[in-house]
Amino acid sequence: MEKNNKNLRLYPKYRPLSRDFLFFYTINVLFLTQIKKIDMSSVVLVDTFYALFVILFQVPATMIIEKVGRKNGMVIGNICNAIYLIIVMNSENLIHLILAELICGLAFGLKDIAEPSILHESIVSSNVEKSNIFARIQGNAVSGYYILSAVSLVLSGFLYEINGYIPISLSLLIVLITIIMSTRFEEVKPPKEENKEEVSLKEAIIFSIKSKRCRCLLIYSAVFYGIISVLGTYEISLLENIGIASKYIGISFAVLNIVSAISSRKQYLFQKKFKNRTLSVIGILLSISIIVSSGITLLEFNLPMMLITIFIMYIIKYIVVGLYNVLLIKYLSNFTNSKIDTKIFAINSFANSITSVIFGLFAAKLLKIVPISNAMLVFGTFSLIVIIITLVYMKNKVGLEPTQYSKYELKYDNKN
Repeated sequence: MEKNNKNLRLYPKYRPLSRDFLFFYTINVLFLTQIKKIDMSSVVLVDTFYALFVILFQVPATMIIEKVGRKNGMVIGNICNAIYLIIVMNSENLIHLILAELICGLAFGLKDIAEPSILHESIVSSNVEKSNIFARIQGNAVSGYYILSAVSLVLSGFLYEINGYIPISLSLLIVLITIIMSTRFEEVKPPKEENKEEVSLKEAIIFSIKSKRCRCLLIYSAVFYGIISVLGTYEISLLENIGIASKYIGISFAVLNIVSAISSRKQYLFQKKFKNRTLSVIGILLSISIIVSSGITLLEFNLPMMLITIFIMYIIKYIVVGLYNVLLIKYLSNFTNSKIDTKIFAINSFANSITSVIFGLFAAKLLKIVPISNAMLVFGTFSLIVIIITLVYMKNKVGLEPTQYSKYELKYDNKN
């Protein structure tokens, strides 16, 4: 089936390039603080503006995709990303960066809805098989991204030391390639009978609230995403704080991205082992990794011991992030069809962005009060408490057999 489906062949090649800004992702903090002379707390705040703009653009992005289609939504999103990078390259103050984040918010608002949706709707199969195919292709795509990211991370540190503008220029080139690739996808049209029963965004929101399973998954996804959105800046800052050079930071995160690549590709093994405890395990492990990696820097250990401990904790964090990036989308796509899937992805992105804003403001405030090690320890403790509360709430609502869910929960099952 995949050999004869253009979208399924193209997606694993396209998604690794389009998922994030290769070459620029890890050194963006260095670029903004050293080249653009923006202080660290403002950089965290800029990331929060991005999340805020994603929230504001969720409804417009959904409406745009419904009007122009999933394929054109991807094309527009990639064009916006190119504009974002051009503005950042030529920015002179914080206002320019906020404008750039506004455009980037629209870009990923469109892409986060359209890209998983076009993959989901390109798979023609039974519900269970469709879910497995979706997870496998998504896992391969995410794995490919992490491998490319690992290569770019190794190179970006060295290239940044040659000239701070080289990594962002290469990132712009890759975005231009994704624009071309996104035009090659074929728009997926639902069967005619489904066109008569289109689900509105309001109806999708009501469903996501009333469905215990969907509501729990959205809450968990939002909490997890909010945590890792902060860690992207905290982790780099922690290494900088103990005196690690940018090129070694790049190499470290390259190795960590390979770890995520392996875990995302092998997500089915983790799920097979822990089954309905999968989300509990990855949530707890994420929180513990934050607490230990930051706490070790406050103790009087020598530098080698400190670095080994931090790196082990970072490995654990990148394993669970690799799993999260595949499994949460898979779980959300279960029991959904073309009538509602784009809306569910939009609601998920909206919820993720809300927690990213809240957690980002909290994280920025912490950095103004205490050093990075203390801030990360406090944030890790906060994350553990929130994760535990979320998991307690989810008990007996997620991870059930299909026959254990109510008829309402299965309202948008592909069989219905």
